[in-house]
Amino acid sequence: MPHMHAFLNRKLHKAGNSAFTLIELLVVIAIIAILAALLLPALATAKEKGKRTVCKSNSRQAILSVHMYGNDWQDYVPDGRDNNSEWHAIRIRNETWTNLVQYSGNVKIMDCPNSTYGTFGRFSSLYGYLIGNAYLGHALDKNNLSYWQTTSPYYWRSPLKTTESPTNYIVADANTWGSGLLMVPHCKSGPYSRTSPASPSVPATFINNATTETPKSVGGTGGNVGLLDGSVTWKRMSQMRQMYASSYVLYWGNW
Repeated sequence: MPHMHAFLNRKLHKAGNSAFTLIELLVVIAIIAILAALLLPALATAKEKGKRTVCKSNSRQAILSVHMYGNDWQDYVPDGRDNNSEWHAIRIRNETWTNLVQYSGNVKIMDCPNSTYGTFGRFSSLYGYLIGNAYLGHALDKNNLSYWQTTSPYYWRSPLKTTESPTNYIVADANTWGSGLLMVPHCKSGPYSRTSPASPSVPATFINNATTETPKSVGGTGGNVGLLDGSVTWKRMSQMRQMYASSYVLYWGNW
């Protein structure tokens, strides 16, 4: 028995020496915290790049659908105006949304994963569908006339037909603002989102109580821009121009 007691004492003594001290535990926790601080931004950036890729893919599908529609309708692009025949880049009439979805087979064709509306309804019988991109086709009437002044630096030509200049804009990520509205889908690590009267309980990219904010002022980094020739390119915010984003000169966009 004395030998057994000596053996147990030695085992307990060794076990006591191998236990972590409080200081050692704090050091381990601090190292884990530092690693997390280093890795989390990288993970957020990687996630954002993945969403940009999805946005780009949807935009390409949208352009293909526009051309498929044009093949059936004398080269005309789908009407970009809402149910009231007014144009706002982030909303389209019922028929246009239905046509784009049917030609593509993709119900999210006009969406970017970063463009969210929270609890705000995306369909209204008054105007149609709120979309997650800016649709830039057939924004004006058949003569391409509106309240826009052609001499304005914000003027751009909205295509009516797929046979027009291949460098005409047709779709873009929804970097838009004006009259309290703000949407910024791409900052460095994700969208700019918060609560607002439109979605008071769930943060969303769709914000309707902005004051002087613009996509550039809140850290927007850029967006995908699609042309009639089928190309979709990522443009930095510094490469974008400020454009009219509504037919009634109330909203602005970057593309």
